[in-house]
Amino acid sequence: MVDDSGEAKLYVLAALALSLGVVHVVSGTVTVLAAISVGVLVLGGCQAALGLFLVPAGVGIALRRPWGRWVGVVAFGGIAVVQLLPFLSGTTLAIPVAGVLLSTGCSLYLLLAGEAFQRDDDGRVLTEDTNPHEFRR
Repeated sequence: MVDDSGEAKLYVLAALALSLGVVHVVSGTVTVLAAISVGVLVLGGCQAALGLFLVPAGVGIALRRPWGRWVGVVAFGGIAVVQLLPFLSGTTLAIPVAGVLLSTGCSLYLLLAGEAFQRDDDGRVLTEDTNPHEFRR
């Protein structure tokens, strides 16, 4: 089970996902509207789409749902890649290093924090009376 500090980290990560999701949706939408080339249009569209993935991922992380974890891994990793694309394509040398490191760190934390998303309080216990595979006459 998750201790109090691990649960607090998940809530901070959920709040970060929600806030970054809103920021990336707004930023991507502005970039798409002001696009001067096809590359910038695609970059802004990807940024807005990944921001839209971060919002439900933040809710899923806060509720400790397994789907929230995996959507968060993909969205945070995608944001890091989208922020690195202008540098990798040779368009610019200036990249938001803090944003890349933050997104990569969040994605790695979600990958490594698998036990935080496991629910053991199911209430279903397999006993001799409830085992459907044992039939005694």
